[in-house]
Amino acid sequence: MYLLKVLVQHKIYKLDRIFFYASEDEVLIGTRVSINFNNQEIIGFVDEVQIYEGSIEECSKDFGFEVKYIDKIIDVEPIINDELLKLARKLSDYYLYPLIGVLQTMLPPSLKPKDTLYRAPKIKYETFYKIDKEKIQGKKLNTFEERILKKFDAKPILATSCISKTKTLDKLIEEKIISVITKEANRYESKITFEYEDNIVLTDEQQAAFNTITNGNDLAFLLKGVTGSGKTEVYIKLIENCLKQNKSAIILVPEIALTPLMISRILSYFKEGVAVLHSSLSDAQKYDEYRKISRCDTKITIGTRSAIFAPNKNLGLIIIDEENDECYKQDDQHLLYNAKEVALMRAQEIGAKVVFGSATPSIDLMAKAKSGSIKLVQLNHRYNNVSLPEVSIVNRLDVEIYSITSNIFSLPMISAIKSTLAKGEQIILLINSRGYSNYAMCRECGHVFKCPTCGLPLHYHKDKNILYCHHCEYRIKMPKKCPSCEGEFFSFNNFGIEKVEEDFKKIFKVPYVILDSDRAPKTFQIEAVLKEFNDKKVQVLIGTQLVSKGHDFKDVSFVGILNADTMLNYPNYRSREITFNLLTQTIGRAGRSDGRGSAIIQTSKVNDYAILCAANQDYDAFYKAELADRKASNNPPFVSACAITISSKKYDLLVKQSTSIKKYLRSLKIPNLKILGPSYIRSKNKELTCQIFIKYKRLSDVKDSLKSLIDVYGTQSNIKVRINFNPYSF
Repeated sequence: MYLLKVLVQHKIYKLDRIFFYASEDEVLIGTRVSINFNNQEIIGFVDEVQIYEGSIEECSKDFGFEVKYIDKIIDVEPIINDELLKLARKLSDYYLYPLIGVLQTMLPPSLKPKDTLYRAPKIKYETFYKIDKEKIQGKKLNTFEERILKKFDAKPILATSCISKTKTLDKLIEEKIISVITKEANRYESKITFEYEDNIVLTDEQQAAFNTITNGNDLAFLLKGVTGSGKTEVYIKLIENCLKQNKSAIILVPEIALTPLMISRILSYFKEGVAVLHSSLSDAQKYDEYRKISRCDTKITIGTRSAIFAPNKNLGLIIIDEENDECYKQDDQHLLYNAKEVALMRAQEIGAKVVFGSATPSIDLMAKAKSGSIKLVQLNHRYNNVSLPEVSIVNRLDVEIYSITSNIFSLPMISAIKSTLAKGEQIILLINSRGYSNYAMCRECGHVFKCPTCGLPLHYHKDKNILYCHHCEYRIKMPKKCPSCEGEFFSFNNFGIEKVEEDFKKIFKVPYVILDSDRAPKTFQIEAVLKEFNDKKVQVLIGTQLVSKGHDFKDVSFVGILNADTMLNYPNYRSREITFNLLTQTIGRAGRSDGRGSAIIQTSKVNDYAILCAANQDYDAFYKAELADRKASNNPPFVSACAITISSKKYDLLVKQSTSIKKYLRSLKIPNLKILGPSYIRSKNKELTCQIFIKYKRLSDVKDSLKSLIDVYGTQSNIKVRINFNPYSF
């Protein structure tokens, strides 16, 4: 008899432990089984298997409780390889999250150890006809047989749809001249959307960077290259070197919008062998791509954050492009992981290398590079020594630079756009705000419409006439009267992309395309917009931050940033870093081919160092100023941070327990521990939540205490506690 240690599918802390079940048949570690748990049929994940010499009655007596047989074995082979299972255990311990929840995060829907697997897509098969030409020799064929067999002249295998079912066909199958074969179908096919060269010759600077990474013994490298310096060319050569060693590679990009570009770059060079994993794929497509990677049908995986869990075998290289992007951190739900941390853990375990790439590296990672814990590699010049764009700053508070035509486009901005259009060159305009306006306010009483769930101002979307919360997706029709004073006149402040589009159409009268997550939420829609612009069917691309990074448009000579203050006003200690990155990356889209590009930044904070450094494309100056500010404020990288989220449906209980948790943390008397909060209480999904933030020097100082919180509150049903290490914002 086999004794199984089983994890149950519920990712709640009080069930985060092993349960014992028995099986007469052999069951492998890493497979799923159907079990009876608390009189319910659920899915279990087999974590360990032992041979028990005795009956199930004797086993139950030895353990002191009833040991049950499993209902059935779901998988013949493990659904996860040993390397990823070991990684899952490490992540569970590091992030203080149930192991079963980690596994459910790592695996596609069809393989998740939970009962949704019964509704998830299964393998799709396609049938084909195959001819055996040797069996035709010497055989006299009638007209009908010749007509069918002639279809195989071009290729020996045809889809069943190519030949109609007839008695003649049945006869040829019976005689085994034609056989029916079945192949596993692939419901996703990566393709080249943008044409790129298939021959890459590295510059001396790129070759030096390549040599440093390939010949170095370091685990991790930070490839810092100015915009347009050719980091992707270095990536491709690193991947090529990896494949020559019979190893595989994973490339992460921060947003789905960047996957078509990266897929095109990789496929243009390697021609084949690319798998793709991101959230815009259907569940069926994810399953097929995951299986393709598992079978080693491909050795290159491209994807967003979750692709760090791709089942690549013999993994030799992980590339994280635009590493500064916040999208690599999961901050909302489930396993709150950082793909950059996971990459380092995974690489360290198997001896792979990690390359972080960015024109504007995150402050945290650059601090590690300066300290020597990761290797800094730099590309200081643009490809072919093209100059960086010439940038000017326009003060949005200067009313004299605006006309009655628009309070969004300044006169210098209008002049630059018209001049660029006249030369037949392309333009990118950035406004990092969705909708028509950031908030709607009653002109008579000053009432601001806010989300009842989050307490945040609702964005006004004029095209649909709705008020919309971009945080929790709450929406209502725009009221005709103010709920406070019944006034009928409203002002819409802090313009968004819809207002920009409205003014642009009035002034310029030229075709354009829009790229934002409201109008292009899916990959194929993003791809279509970018291709239309890349193929020069329009001269102007207006967009949110989706247009700011990774794109390589040869004919863009001017970039206009319409309101650089958007993120500076955000309550986040990283607000200047986010602003600098966004502006620098967007400016870098201009002048990447022939001739020097130009850019205009419109801002009301002309003297802020994030704006000035971005205008000068001076990362080193920004890093120095930002680091000094972080040190004065005692923020990362000088400390680490953790968010403790407390949730309950009962207000009084939430207040009581959050206060109790803060007192507990204070009582520990941990050196250099700073406690902030509890924050104001917010409502989301019928639950009330608040947060306590802590800052500390070493994880070892606080981890056991945080684990104790999980142990205490994990067994309670009316109060929940969640731990988020190094949250992106606080």
